[in-house]
Amino acid sequence: MTRNVFFSIGGILKYSLNLKSRIYKKSLTFLFLLLFGLFFGQFQKLDYKFEKLIQESKTTSSSAAKLSNLAKKLQLDEHLVVTAAGAQKMYSCIVYTKNATSLKAKGILVQSTLPTFVTALATLEDLQKMAEMKEVISILSPEFDELNNDVSRLQSGATLLQSGALNNTSYTGEGVLVGIYDSGIDWKHPDFRDPTDPTKSRIVSIWDQTLTKLETEVSPAGFTKGVEYTKAQIDDELDGTPTNYVRQKDTNGHGTHVAGTVTGNGAGLADRRHQGFAPKAGIVIVKGGNGSFPQTNTIDAVTYFQNVATALNKPIVVNMSIGGQTTAHDGSGPHEIAIDAFTTSAPGRVMVISAGNDYGKNVHRKVDIAPTESGNFSLTSGSNTTEAVFSIYMYGDKDNDVIAKLTTPDGNEYFSPPGATTEHAIMGGKFTAKVYNWVSSVNLKRYVQLVISRNEGTTENSEGVYKIDLQNTGVTPMLVHGWKVSEGVATTLVDGDNEFIVGSPGNATTAVTVASYLGRITSYRTTPAGGYALNGSIAEDISSFSAQGPRADGFQKPDITASGQWVVSAMSSDAKLPTSSTDNIDGTYYRKNQGTSMSAPGVAGAIALLLQANPNLTAAQVKAKLTENARQDAATNTTPNARWGFGKLDIYKTVADEIGCQTSETETIGYDEQFYINAQDTNATSTNYIFAVKYTPTITGKLGSVNFYTGSGASGDIPVTIQIRKVEDGKPGEVVATKTINSLSNDVQRSAWNSIDFTQFGVPVTSGEDFFVTIDASAGTMALRRESINLDNRSTYSTDNGVTWNASTSDYRIRAMAYEDKPQIKQLATQNESVTFELTDGKNYGTTSCNFVAMIEKTPTSTIAGNVTAKVWVTNPESTHVARRYEITPSNNPTTATGRVTLYFSQAEFDAYNATNSIKLPTSPTDEAGKANILVDKFAGTSSDNSGTISSYSNGFVTLTPNVENVKWNSTYQYWEVTLETSGFSGFFVRTASSTLATANVKQDQVVIYPNPVKEVLNIDLKAQNGKVKIFDLSGKVIKTAEVNKSGSIDVSKLMKGMYIVEITTDGNTKVTKKIIKE
Repeated sequence: MTRNVFFSIGGILKYSLNLKSRIYKKSLTFLFLLLFGLFFGQFQKLDYKFEKLIQESKTTSSSAAKLSNLAKKLQLDEHLVVTAAGAQKMYSCIVYTKNATSLKAKGILVQSTLPTFVTALATLEDLQKMAEMKEVISILSPEFDELNNDVSRLQSGATLLQSGALNNTSYTGEGVLVGIYDSGIDWKHPDFRDPTDPTKSRIVSIWDQTLTKLETEVSPAGFTKGVEYTKAQIDDELDGTPTNYVRQKDTNGHGTHVAGTVTGNGAGLADRRHQGFAPKAGIVIVKGGNGSFPQTNTIDAVTYFQNVATALNKPIVVNMSIGGQTTAHDGSGPHEIAIDAFTTSAPGRVMVISAGNDYGKNVHRKVDIAPTESGNFSLTSGSNTTEAVFSIYMYGDKDNDVIAKLTTPDGNEYFSPPGATTEHAIMGGKFTAKVYNWVSSVNLKRYVQLVISRNEGTTENSEGVYKIDLQNTGVTPMLVHGWKVSEGVATTLVDGDNEFIVGSPGNATTAVTVASYLGRITSYRTTPAGGYALNGSIAEDISSFSAQGPRADGFQKPDITASGQWVVSAMSSDAKLPTSSTDNIDGTYYRKNQGTSMSAPGVAGAIALLLQANPNLTAAQVKAKLTENARQDAATNTTPNARWGFGKLDIYKTVADEIGCQTSETETIGYDEQFYINAQDTNATSTNYIFAVKYTPTITGKLGSVNFYTGSGASGDIPVTIQIRKVEDGKPGEVVATKTINSLSNDVQRSAWNSIDFTQFGVPVTSGEDFFVTIDASAGTMALRRESINLDNRSTYSTDNGVTWNASTSDYRIRAMAYEDKPQIKQLATQNESVTFELTDGKNYGTTSCNFVAMIEKTPTSTIAGNVTAKVWVTNPESTHVARRYEITPSNNPTTATGRVTLYFSQAEFDAYNATNSIKLPTSPTDEAGKANILVDKFAGTSSDNSGTISSYSNGFVTLTPNVENVKWNSTYQYWEVTLETSGFSGFFVRTASSTLATANVKQDQVVIYPNPVKEVLNIDLKAQNGKVKIFDLSGKVIKTAEVNKSGSIDVSKLMKGMYIVEITTDGNTKVTKKIIKE
């Protein structure tokens, strides 16, 4: 058997290494290594750790306690499993085979079945039995992974979704399951109870894989380890008369915090300020460990989540905030394969995983090795006399044979052939070096691992340089990546870097892998710890610990980034922090934490909102939508990269993209520095102030929230009024909306961003139109953070109740967040469209499901009312006018109603008109002369054949000249806006004076104006008609008026040089407009 040959060769190697002749020793060793590589298999049939345990079990001094101690030392996952044969010690293993049935036939307790491997619980006898089976390729022990919302929700747009701003729907994760694989959950915490009945839990089930079943307990169907608790059993514990049946506890606290971010409802505090992303989702919990998690537990948890989702017929998103560096970092890890199988098993199954926190630790190095050449990895161990030393995993990009040579600090060398696990007594027998040198059964590529451990009882110093050389005996070059994995002693990987360090299972191809950025840099606790600031860190920049990709095979990881630093979420009652801790927020229910462990659950909760919008999305579609709609800014760069992925989470835009053909955008408008550090701020307290900031939005829509950053100083127990106000003479004017906070000291967070929801007011915002936000704290004292400089001159204050306003010397940290409630306005209709809608006060946007038609504004003086039908035509263009034509018809008094209408045109449409006309429409946003050339012919009545052509109107027309200031280029949406005040509504056609209309009343060429250019006197010949003349400057201001009886002259000698518009209204109420140049 391979196992016996291994021990024989091991004995020869040990003998060869003890030969006195160094040259002879090397030659003989090399010969044996070559022979070994030629004649023996390269796959490790039975994991060396299991081999050691089996060996120990066969010694005369073996005992159950001794075996358990060795299993713990070898990092094996041991369980006491109750079967028909009684309680037995079993070990988790991953068995690579394509014939799970044969294992079951042998009595092996198979847990999860994947196409190329299974997880199983096996006794030592079972392990030996499987090692004899030809159907089994290899039996591996599992590697262990380690543990890796107020601000989070706000920055990602989740707060808007929860408020119902989009599609009049509150997105809360209702109808969706969220799975949490972690250290468990505090199932008694108010965040995970039904908020309407706290005796009922929101938890569907809990599987604690770490418990051994008691007599009345059961494992989940299909599994033989751990204990499952149902919702009914949890509810029974919450009904006021607990039976203490549910034994699961989160003594680590990590899982509870993660769960709170994903799905906590914030019920621990009255204002629910620490609510998670999906507060109405169903919760499925798997406790896989208390700090470390064997891959077998992870794989089985994935199977369990799939089973629960199938049984309940609901979509599920699972969060795993765990990771490790023990795999090849190419997505081939067994738990990563299980994840890919889960996400592709059905629509609505998504996995979210943290990227890891190893950036800055320099745990990676890669080496290119040519054929016959060697490359090396050197590790420098610090001084230590008590701990284990380190381990390093090395994976090649091919299956080439390599000979491994270890050089220890004392200068001795030890060799390991391909296809073997060798164990060496080093440093005078005080330490043990194990070298694994195999073709991995996981990805079929070269795998070498070096483990340096201290022998029991020794106090020898481990300090020094350990070097492992890998000689490539293949005929092709190979690239070897190495990752320093564990270090009981502080150990440096020489020339290590921070590339390729996204942890597994985060390298799973279909998983959404999440990096972290710094969402907040200050916090304040109601506990004695008080306020605290993270000095030197840049707000909204990448977290210093956030792991960098890509995968070793170049595949993009991470995928996206979310707020993961100083995240406030639920605190487990079984892992309470002392009140003196700076992480304890309120002393009872909430704490802050950081890591990609905290950013990943934000994304998982956000995906629950997306699955609520469409439960049939596949994992691939979910990832694509998240990454396509990720927010990019100066920190993230505009292209996907190994640090940020595709950018920052924007779940509002993602859900909007899913439910509509035009995606609704949000805009946070602020004039304080976005990427700031604590030292840049003034943490000031002001008394009897009204603070004001003037905003200029770039999008059109509604106001979502007002966000302000309180200082760490004590604010008064006073009411504060937040108002949205119009701009009047550059100062805060008419109040549009008001919201009052009853107590500044009790109802807002101290030393933190606070978000005040304004969605219920429907406050309109228009691209380019200013408005003010004021915060009235005139009743007392308010601590408000501000930049120590004023760059934008938009922050002002008043200390006399708004009578006078003074410029602030600093930019207040007050921001307004707007969203596009009608994203259709981004797309002008591309075909003939008609829409009927009811008018309300203010601006009314006529949109179809996907396109924009026109806007009608009902001002305080307008008489237009009732329903209005807006039509646009883009087919059958006429050369005399711009191709896009409009008809706007109110249901009440269409010929006499007054109001304001805005017509919209693309630059391409103006360009097409200009191609055949001598007097031009605007050719660019800065073409003031072109703006002045615009004329609008308003036709009475309606288009008789609904063609929108001139011939379909029979009631004549008048020509309107828009004021130049009302002709605007919208740089956000890239179109022209032409706004008119009108009395009477109907067809609207745009042209310049170079286009003429033949009518029964007048032809433009019947009106003669000369000379042009003119210096002193302008002559006007109306032929046989009379008319009224107005001369406008380019701003639209009337400069001169006159009446002409058939013909006449107007003195223009005192006009400034430049261009002017002459508008002539004839007896027939027809307008003719011409452009003149004054010299």
